[in-house]
Amino acid sequence: MKEELDSSKASFKLDLIETANADPMLSPSDFKLLSAYVAVLKWPSCKTWLAASLAMAMTGLSERQFRISRACLLGKNEAGRAYLVPARSAGKIATYRLVNPWRDEARQHIAAITAYHKEVERQKKAKKRAGLSLQNLPGHKADCPCKICRSVPANSAAYSPLEITPREEEAGEENHGSNVIQFSTRKAS
Repeated sequence: MKEELDSSKASFKLDLIETANADPMLSPSDFKLLSAYVAVLKWPSCKTWLAASLAMAMTGLSERQFRISRACLLGKNEAGRAYLVPARSAGKIATYRLVNPWRDEARQHIAAITAYHKEVERQKKAKKRAGLSLQNLPGHKADCPCKICRSVPANSAAYSPLEITPREEEAGEENHGSNVIQFSTRKAS
């Protein structure tokens, strides 16, 4: 039973951190503060408390930034997303309950952003491919099935096998009419 509780605690923490990481409303300082609250979480009640001095020590935030980030985590942001819900307020230290009601929304957001980045990458590749102007080699028709004729960029057409002639020193006495040199006729350099 204890292992099951520990694994569900770890799952809750990981889900909460992943959700907050994907939340565009949270700044890096808000995320740091949320991580500090997660570090002192009591399980299974999900209650947490954090004195300002401990929060500043754990996160490196100033007192002013601590208060701003805590307000954001309490739902005072553009989206109204709250990760902390007041549970009890006594004295200077308030007790909160950590909640994660935005998990499914965060996963949908990640999927949408991933699709966006894939589309941008696809468009970059398509633009790069469109930038290569293809041409046929001399003596070949537009519908030629050979691979060498189908995708020769214009700036490399002069280097196609039909345009390159063998060097006379390599060709030897017999001119074979191609770039193939007989092994026995090659001169040593």
